[in-house]
Amino acid sequence: MTLFEKVFLNLLDNDIVNEKKSNRCTKVTGQTSSTRSDKKYMRCTRVNGKLKRVHYGDPNLRIKKSNPKKRKSFRARHKCSTAKPGTPKYYSCKNW
Repeated sequence: MTLFEKVFLNLLDNDIVNEKKSNRCTKVTGQTSSTRSDKKYMRCTRVNGKLKRVHYGDPNLRIKKSNPKKRKSFRARHKCSTAKPGTPKYYSCKNW
């Protein structure tokens, strides 16, 4: 391996590490728009003493929580009473 290849690989590795660090959660945050295309919201939350990023919500659907019948149906369909904190199910149910 040439010196140029070694330097190039080293720079590439540093870029990958820096990119991964920037995607990490550094503190608990509120609901923001998700970086994933298949989810609507994300938030950083603390689970068992560790920070975790949670993505949830369907980007193609709207929350119609002002209608009591729809809210009751959603909570029954998703079994919101059994949702554990720190899971996408928990935050989706909390929005409702």
